[in-house]
Order: sequence, then C-alpha cells, then structure tokens
Amino acid sequence: MLSKIKYLGVFTIILFSSFIILLSGNSRDRGSDIVSKLSNLAKSIENRFYDFRMRNGLDPSYIDKRVTLVAIDDYSIKKIGKWPFPRENYSKLMNKLKKFGAKTVAYDVFFSEESLTCPGSNVDEEFANALQDFQSIPGNSVIIPYSLSSYPTAETFENPPESLLNRMVDARSNPIENENGEQSFLSLAPYYVEKKVFPIPEIQSTSTTLGHLQVEPDTDGIIRKYHLLGNVQFDFEELDKEGNKKLTPIYLPSIALAAYENHTNEQVVVELAGLDNYRAKLLNGNMELNVEGETKVRWIGAENNFPTLRFWDVMTASDDDPRMKEIFDGNIVFIGSTAFGAHDLRHTPVDPLMAGVYFHMNMVHQLLDGHTYKSTEESIKWTWILMIAGTLLIILVQFFGNAIFDLMALVLIGAVVLIIDKQYFVPMGYEVKLFSVLFCIGATYSWNTFLHFYLTNKDKKFLKNAFGNYISPELIDEMYKSGEPPKLGGDSGVRTAYFTDIQGFSTFSEKLSATQLVELLNEYLTEMTNILLEENGTLDKYEGDAIIAFFGAPMPLEDHCARSCRVAHKMQEKLAELRMKWQSEGDKWPEIVHNMRMRIGINSGEIVTGNMGSHTRMNYTMMGDAVNLAARLEESAKQYGIFTQVSEDSKVMAQEQSQEAFLFREVDTVKVVGKSVPVTTYDLLGLKETAPEFLKKLSDQFSLGISLYKEQRFDEAIVIFKETLELEWQRFPDLKGVKTNPSEIYIKRCEEYKQTPPPPNWDGVFTLTSK
Repeated sequence: MLSKIKYLGVFTIILFSSFIILLSGNSRDRGSDIVSKLSNLAKSIENRFYDFRMRNGLDPSYIDKRVTLVAIDDYSIKKIGKWPFPRENYSKLMNKLKKFGAKTVAYDVFFSEESLTCPGSNVDEEFANALQDFQSIPGNSVIIPYSLSSYPTAETFENPPESLLNRMVDARSNPIENENGEQSFLSLAPYYVEKKVFPIPEIQSTSTTLGHLQVEPDTDGIIRKYHLLGNVQFDFEELDKEGNKKLTPIYLPSIALAAYENHTNEQVVVELAGLDNYRAKLLNGNMELNVEGETKVRWIGAENNFPTLRFWDVMTASDDDPRMKEIFDGNIVFIGSTAFGAHDLRHTPVDPLMAGVYFHMNMVHQLLDGHTYKSTEESIKWTWILMIAGTLLIILVQFFGNAIFDLMALVLIGAVVLIIDKQYFVPMGYEVKLFSVLFCIGATYSWNTFLHFYLTNKDKKFLKNAFGNYISPELIDEMYKSGEPPKLGGDSGVRTAYFTDIQGFSTFSEKLSATQLVELLNEYLTEMTNILLEENGTLDKYEGDAIIAFFGAPMPLEDHCARSCRVAHKMQEKLAELRMKWQSEGDKWPEIVHNMRMRIGINSGEIVTGNMGSHTRMNYTMMGDAVNLAARLEESAKQYGIFTQVSEDSKVMAQEQSQEAFLFREVDTVKVVGKSVPVTTYDLLGLKETAPEFLKKLSDQFSLGISLYKEQRFDEAIVIFKETLELEWQRFPDLKGVKTNPSEIYIKRCEEYKQTPPPPNWDGVFTLTSK
C-alpha cells in the first residue's frame, strides 16, 4: 500500500510539473479567467529562473562594436542647455555621422511635434534634409520611431498612415489555406498606430524607415520580451463574400528589426509555426514569436557591452576625428536617452534601471548573431527529458536509504542540470523550463523523504506502543536513534533486576475498602513508576502492590546498576513524602497507611530479557538466576528490618558506575532460600553527599561490628552493635520497639553464639530458613 502511495505521489508531482510546463508557454495571456491567471503564475515562476540565467550568462568583457550608442546623457543636456534638444542639433549630429561613416542610424527619440522657429528658417525641413542627405549614400538608412497601442482610442489612427505601407513586412505573400481551399493571412494580435507620437510630415516625406517602439512588461513589471513585429489592420477596400470590407493584417517592424533589415538588406517573412506561435524567417535562423509578435531577449548587457559616446562629444567632434571614424564606420548607431531625468529607464532581467535604448540594441545584437530561440516544442521536449531523467535518478539514489547520500545526490543533480542548461541549452537557444525541472526533482526527493520520515515515525510509534508501558519515552527515542532495537525473543546480558514490595500489604486489604485500596495503590504505583521511568528503568509488571523492573534492557545502559540504586533511594524518599501527605489528610486513611513502608531488593548479573510467552500472548520480561536472587533479597530484607537490600555484585558495580558515591553498610553473608552459594548483602543508606553524619557513623561502626562478629569476638562485637543500635533508632525513631533492626539481630546472634559457639572452621555465613 505504501509503495503505491509513494509512486502515486511521484506520478502526481510529474503530472503537476508537466502542467506548469504547458502553462508557461511563450504566448502572452491577457484574459482574467482562471486558466489565464494560472498561466501567468506559471510563467512568472519560470521567468524568475530565466532572469537568473540571463544574469548568470553575462560576459562583462564582451563588447559588440557593430552597434554603437550616441547617448543623450545628463552632460549633453547640460551643455546644450535644453531638453528636448532643438532640432538643429540633430541635423548637426546627422552630418557628423555621415562624415564618420555610420551606415544605419536608429532614433529612440520621437519627432512628433513641429519646432518653433524664427521667420525665414525651418529647422524641421533642415533636419529632414539632413536625413535625406545621410541616406543619399548607398546602403545608408535612418529609422524613426512611432508607437502602437493595444486598443483603439481617439488617439489612434482609424487606418494606418500611408507612409507605413511601403515599410511593412509583407505577410500577405505567405497565405494559409484552410480545408475548403480558402486563403487567409496570418493574424497576430492587432495593434493600433498612435497619433500623438507619430513623426511630423516633414520626416514622413523622407525615405526614412519607420519602426515602432511598442514595449509591454510582464505581469511582474519586468521587460523580458521584445515586440519584434506589430500587426496593424489595414483596409485595402477589398470585400469579403458577404460584401463587407475586408481588413488585411500588415506587419510593421520594430526599430530593432528595421535596423537589422536595412543594415543586412534582408526582408523578413512571417509564417505560422504552431498554435498561437509564429516564426520570423531570418537568413541565419528562425525567430520564434508569440501571438503578440514578441520574442524573448538574450541579453548581453548595457553600457559596458556597447561602445557609448556622448551626444555633445559626437556633435562637436572635428570632421576628421580618427576615433569617431573607427567607432562609427559601417556600423549601426542608436541615438537615445540615458539621462536619469529623461525617464526612459526600464526594469529588465539583467538591470533594474536599464536605459530603454539598450533594450533595442540587445535585440539588434541578437538578430545579427542569429541567437534565436528554438521552437517551443523543442524546448519543452528537452524540458521533459531533463525532468524525467533527473527524477528517475533521484528515485534510484533514494533506494539505497542513506539520507546524507540522498541530499548530496539532490544537490549534485541540481548542479548538473544548471551547468548543462548554462553550457548547452541557453547557448543553443533552448528555453528549458528550469523551475519545472528542479521542482519535479526536488519535490520527488521531498516526497520520498517525507514518506521515509513518516515510516520512521511509524516505527518509533510502534516501539512506543510496544514498550511505552515498560520504559520511558526518552529511552525509546534513544533506542531508535542508536539503531539498536530490542532483540525480540530473548537477549542475554549483564543487567540489574529490581523488586519492590509493600511491607505487610495483606493487612491493608483488611483495613481498607476496595475503592480505597485501588485509590491508594494507584497513587503509590504512579509515583514509584514515574521515578523508575525517569531513570530509564524498564517496568516488567505489577504483581498487586509489588513492582518488578530491570535496568539495561531493551536499551543497553552503561550505568544500569547505579541507576537502580538511585531509583531505590528516590522511591524511599518519595514514600516518606507520601506518608506525610496521607497523615495530613486526617481520618481519610487508617494508621497503617500513615506508616506504610516498602522493601526493595537489587541484584546484578547475567539476565535474559525479551518477549516471552505464546505466539498470541506474550510479555516483555526477564529471566535468570540473578533475577531470583533479587527477589530473595527483597523478601529477606524484612528479617533484618531494613528496606533496601543490595547484593555485593550490585554494590561494587554501582560504585564503579556512579560518581555519586552511595553509602552502604554490610548486612550479612547468607545463603538465601533456594541458593547454595553464600551472598554478601548490603543496606543502601543513601548518598554520601547528602547523608547525615550519624548514617556515615552507622556505616563505619556497623562494618567494625561485622568484622568482630566474623572473628568470633562476640563480646567486643556486642559493644559495637549496642552503639549502632542507638543510631538505628535515630534513623527510624518511629520504629523503636516496633520493628527489629540489624543491630538488634546481631546482638541476639552474638549472645547465642556465646552460649553455643560456632565450629572452628565457621566462615560467618548465615543460612536463611525462610523467605
């Protein structure tokens, strides 16, 4: 099931990425419907990657000397003293450019208003004469701009001016036949010629070429596409079958296309290339166009990448200036504003404040070098190839299940895609939808990683469900992190067994109702279990009032024995707090509850832990001889009147594993019921750091008494045990005369051995006859 979900997710990611690719085609949408909005969003995302590639592909050292700018800059405006420039300045400039050998001159300046002149002079005619004089040299041409509008208004011509007809791109020579044999012509989105910036009649009467300056930014305000051709509907007085006037599209060049055509003597023909896609046929390649007649620009830069001279410097240069001759001879010259105050700055992918004239110069460079884009179909084909190859590769890598390797592979695949795009696809004119490719690869990686994370958490949840009732959540997390889950079915190792029991609990059931008994046990067991789990102990089970637990499994603990002793000390302290609480609750609890005590037995050794039972019912538990001894130590503690009895192995191990320095006293060397090997046991008095002085004295003196006892120096031993007896009562004053203690037991033994001495080879071992 999970495998199906995994591959369904990958399929959905690929499907979604393919949808983005289709939406981010080259056509410009003007609609406000949901499809148009989604298309604009997809294109906006892809455009950001396009911007990155354009900036990243710039060569600061490259200069295209074929295209030169005469800049109307702040310096020139200051020198001439007026803006717009008086027209006689352009006449002077044209004369200079003729002297310097310029071949094609393109103006990014409108000449739509007549000049105010003194009687007897007409600077507009002088400028028109200068234009004609420049073009009198074979091969020379001048391009004058005008503007188009997307919508017909009172400020647009109803029918294009006649002066445009001899300057159109002849699209009617490439008709399209439908299935009925009827011919029609290409129909890019229609535009309308604006009146307010159309050249004055004096300029229209010259042989200059007119080129439009139509520029439309994308929805994010950045200019990426160049309006190469403008479709203007023209009424040729032809009638259709219904007798209506037939409007025929004519295609008018931009100033960049006009400059290219005039400079190379090439005539561009437009043809249909696909659904809403068109193709401008050039000598050195085909330029893909969208329905608006636009193509994306392949930028080379701005002022640092084209020779740039000041308008004033060119106009005032001497006629034989060799530098000017070298720069202009046989080249295309643009004349446009770079002055900040002229407000002709455009936001482009490579410069947020680029002078608009450089926009046209970049397109002329693109046309001259034939740096055209491949068809949309070819670019999408390679987009899909890259996307599928990268996605399959990341899926293959993730089969190995190494998270670090997966991440490294993702970065490497992404870097390879970027390098291939930069070194091959961009130079070859492919517009790979880079976002879709990287998104598909990254989303596939993320999806598979998410599933792995989900499965990981599921496994961890399984462990918590399986062991949460036995061990702490922190221990489960650590166990999962270390990659050492419990070996189900039985695992042997050195661990610590831990048994607790409430003293005289059978009496409790006689004094308490069933409801009270449950309430009391729940409170007691909750507090004790919390302490156990805080120290990463594992709860085996509850047996009535008894708690059976162990340390060191299922997760290995290097300090398992020290933890068990720490838990015992904390449990005894918590029980003392509970006694005070129950006493403060007055008559709610009988006297026996106020004096509740618990016994603890601790032993370390080889213990088997694991799931034991049947296939249908099992329990995670422990087994082994060391477990039995721990149980015996808990039981035999009542014979000595102590509450925490620890084996010698556990005592030594706890001191080795912990820096807390537990305070012990030796209790006895005994043979417990069911054991033939004697065991030395100890009473856990507390922590050395916090233990009161009388307990430290009790530990020292009692050890001395034990030594005298084992040496059969019973009278001396009795003296010592009588001293420790006072310390026993100081430890538990409420138990004086109520319960025996180790000192009383040893005084009694010494008296008995005085009457009936032990054999000469006596080893001091005492055999317990009851549990």
